[in-house]
Amino acid sequence: MSLPSHGANASALYKAMGITMPQEVIDVSENVNVDGFPEKIKEHWPSLLSKLATYPDEQAEPFYTDIADFHKVSKSHVVVTNGAAEGLMVLAQFFRGKDIGLLEPSFSEYKRTLQQQNCTIHSIVAEDIVHYYFDEQALNELLLRVSAIYICNPNNPTGVLLKREWIEGLIQKYPHCDFVVDEAFIDWTDEAESVVALTNTYTNLFVLRSMTKMFGLAGVRLGYVIGKQAEKLRCFLPHWNVSNIAIELGSICLQEQQFIKESREKSEHLRVEMSVVLEELGCTVSNSSANFLLFKLPNGLNSAAFFSHLLRRGIVLRHTKNYVGLDGQWFRIAVKNEEIWAKCQEEIINYVENH
Repeated sequence: MSLPSHGANASALYKAMGITMPQEVIDVSENVNVDGFPEKIKEHWPSLLSKLATYPDEQAEPFYTDIADFHKVSKSHVVVTNGAAEGLMVLAQFFRGKDIGLLEPSFSEYKRTLQQQNCTIHSIVAEDIVHYYFDEQALNELLLRVSAIYICNPNNPTGVLLKREWIEGLIQKYPHCDFVVDEAFIDWTDEAESVVALTNTYTNLFVLRSMTKMFGLAGVRLGYVIGKQAEKLRCFLPHWNVSNIAIELGSICLQEQQFIKESREKSEHLRVEMSVVLEELGCTVSNSSANFLLFKLPNGLNSAAFFSHLLRRGIVLRHTKNYVGLDGQWFRIAVKNEEIWAKCQEEIINYVENH
């Protein structure tokens, strides 16, 4: 049985599982901001209609300049992409045919895009899933044999936030190796561990960012890559790869710092509450800093039966069958709001206490 390799695909998941989809479904398999997009987008929306008939700027101005100003980096170190997914595709083309390291478990698109470009994947699996900790010797051996390594921070699916100091130490120690740091979820933290500023110092660093999760723009597709070598990626992009609408929305969202602060605070409060409830049930819970967390059922409970039961009850968790090192025994759940969590909590508690 082949299940969808990403969240936010409930109907395909029910079909693959052979389960009739209930009329009402709560999908906590995806991690887009439950509050949707900032209110200011609604205010600006009528003015965006005039952009529909014109071609966008090839470098995605004014968003292109706004990113550089926001992150205090050179414009030549920025490439705007049609979502972080396009960023991963062009990075894979840049690394075509090379040996690439992955820290597992991690986002499945790394491996998929790299394999499309005939890269050879070398992986190591975290010794401690809860804290996303790796054996130092194994990591050093990996970094000596690869041309680049991908690090997701905060990690997807664990939500664990790695220290900037630790990442910088590796960048310094292995100058032959390019580091791709995926910060798609870092705006759910205070960004103290972001390595964007390090792109002003180190040539062997690419930082991938997404506008999707925090700003509710999954349907628009907007992201960017920052790094001293970023300009080398441009040759892999089509002309006008980002729409006028996406460009304008991106510039609006960069100004929405209060929206970010409020979303982050609400998410953090609920995430802590969810962790406490799950741990009191006997579950193992990841040390997440993102708008989701990873948990494993108490010993003796069947993960497959639990997943199917919740689907029948209209609760869609993110399965982990396609995550290396998790193999379906863990589940990722998005942090949404109190109402959604109350329904999920009730079903999870009922199952654990009665099986």
